[in-house]
Amino acid sequence: MGSDNQNSFISIEEVFNTLKKEIQLNTGPQSLPPDFYQNIANMISKLKKSDGDDYAEKEPEGANDTVLKKEKIGDKISDQIKNDLLDLLVKSVTLLFVYRYKKTIDVGKTQETFDYSNLTDEEKYVFHGDRERDHRINIILNTLFEGKPKTLEKIVSAINQNFIVLRFLDSMEQFVGVNMNKYGPFKKDDVAILPFENARSIIENNKAIEINMIN
Repeated sequence: MGSDNQNSFISIEEVFNTLKKEIQLNTGPQSLPPDFYQNIANMISKLKKSDGDDYAEKEPEGANDTVLKKEKIGDKISDQIKNDLLDLLVKSVTLLFVYRYKKTIDVGKTQETFDYSNLTDEEKYVFHGDRERDHRINIILNTLFEGKPKTLEKIVSAINQNFIVLRFLDSMEQFVGVNMNKYGPFKKDDVAILPFENARSIIENNKAIEINMIN
C-alpha cells in the first residue's frame, strides 16, 4: 500500500473541483478519498524535486549559442510555471483543509451532527485534538463549580509534568525550572527537553524553537 501511495498523484483541477463543491455544501464536510492528502503530498514532492532536475543534462558539444540561450529561457519559464502551480496548489489545499475544519467546529456549536466517516485520517487527527481540549475545559469548569480546590490543584499541577523538545537559537545561561531542577547553560543549536512552562517563555522570546517529535 505504501508504494502505491507514493506513486499516486492528484490534478490541480481535482483540487479545485473539490474545493468548489465543499464551499457549495451547507452541511458538514463532503466525503473524500482516504488518500486524498497523501496524493497531494506526492504531487507537491514531485514538483519540488523536479526543480532543475529536468534540465541537468550536459550541453551537447558544438551546440549553437542562440539555441542554448532559447533553451535556458524556456527552462526559466518552465520553472516559474512549476513554482506558480505549487503556490496555487498549496493555497487551495490550505483553504480546503481549514474550511472543512471550521465546518466540524460550526456543526458542534449548533449541536448538529456530521458524518464522521467523511473525514480523512489527517482531519481526524486535528478533530481529536480539539475534543481533548474541550474535554479539559469541561474538567476544569466542573471541578471549579463543584468547589473542589484540592482536586483542581492536582489537575493543574500536571502542567509542570509536561515537557517539550527545543533547539536553541541563541546561547542561554543556566536557570531553575518550574520543577525546581536546574537547566543549562545552553549554546546555539543545543537541543534540550524542558518543562512546558519554561519552554513557552523561551520560545516567545525567540531564544529557541520547538522540535516536533513524530513517531
